[in-house]
Amino acid sequence: MDKLKKSWTSVNTKALRVLMPNLALKIAKKVFFRPKRKYSNWPNHVKQFEVNTRYGQLKAYKYGEGKCIWLVHGWSGSAFDFWPLMQKLAEKGYSAISFDFPAHGNSQGKFCTLPQMIKVFDDVSAGLFSPSMVISHGMGASVIANSNWFKNYHQDLLLISPILDIYLLLQSRVRLSGFDEVLFEQIIKKVSKNEKISITELCTIPKLKAFVGQLKVIHDTQDDLAPFVISEKFTQFSKVALVSTNKLGHNKILNSRKILNVIESYDSPCLKDILQWHNAS
Repeated sequence: MDKLKKSWTSVNTKALRVLMPNLALKIAKKVFFRPKRKYSNWPNHVKQFEVNTRYGQLKAYKYGEGKCIWLVHGWSGSAFDFWPLMQKLAEKGYSAISFDFPAHGNSQGKFCTLPQMIKVFDDVSAGLFSPSMVISHGMGASVIANSNWFKNYHQDLLLISPILDIYLLLQSRVRLSGFDEVLFEQIIKKVSKNEKISITELCTIPKLKAFVGQLKVIHDTQDDLAPFVISEKFTQFSKVALVSTNKLGHNKILNSRKILNVIESYDSPCLKDILQWHNAS
């Protein structure tokens, strides 16, 4: 069945590209740059505010008082993904701030690209209190590492289930699905040209290797979206601490109690070496 579906996708997307190129690009845009939106209802006691950016108005959220921690969600995610963690951080004496990217959560927009997310992050960061720590999930790592803001950030950084090379990840998924590779490259080039940022050059690894702050990664070994092996290879040749969990996947890891353990370990020199937790919950 999978082979039949892959073959069907390949034939149809190739035919569409040849016969109706403009329609093909519109469909490709929907496939790759229209996230699955998740609206959220925040509790009344969470401070909510709006931030104006070059791509429209975004919704932002603040909870707790104390040292500031930014939380940056990934593709098809939202700030609300962090709500359980934000509550725990507030209990620990932190002020947690998160926001919805364009076309995500409660923010405006229908489409969104990684270059747009990077620019929006720079817009938002200019108006927020400086953080003592930044936490990202999934593609949030690519957003942070490729931003102009990141060049001057030297504090703590925690990457949860990071996508370290979005272009390679998209390429692999295109090949697995049977989607026409030529059409894929066409939409990538079009977006890169429009945004003046090449998606093919947005690998985060060189930027993270040059990062002078304290960096840690927590990743589930059975993540079906962001391959664990990439994080493993990255941390093997750097001084980055890797924390592994098992059977939590890409999203459930956000509710793992081990994330708080990792956050607290930033202040503990004895925990700077590589740590591994299996069967975490």
